[in-house]
Amino acid sequence: MSRRRRLENLVSEIEEQYAARTQALAAAQAQTIEVDIPDDLGVIEVSGTGRLERIEIDLENLPYTTATALSASLLEAIVAAEEHVQELRQQALTATRPR
Repeated sequence: MSRRRRLENLVSEIEEQYAARTQALAAAQAQTIEVDIPDDLGVIEVSGTGRLERIEIDLENLPYTTATALSASLLEAIVAAEEHVQELRQQALTATRPR
């Protein structure tokens, strides 16, 4: 195989890997992640990019908590959602990594 042909094959392989990675990351970013707020206080929703989209508080359970506990629970749910987004991104990158 000529040197030119080997380079063309390498370029083609790199382009295919790039396209697969771009597609996998776009699919991960298109997802929506919902995480329950601890103590049945509601749910939060983040996009696949990590953007906070929605906080829904369960008004029936709200009287049974304090402002401090609510803020701690919200923070816990947001951190869990961010970690989930990072895991999705890492899975997409790992799945498209050349072997």
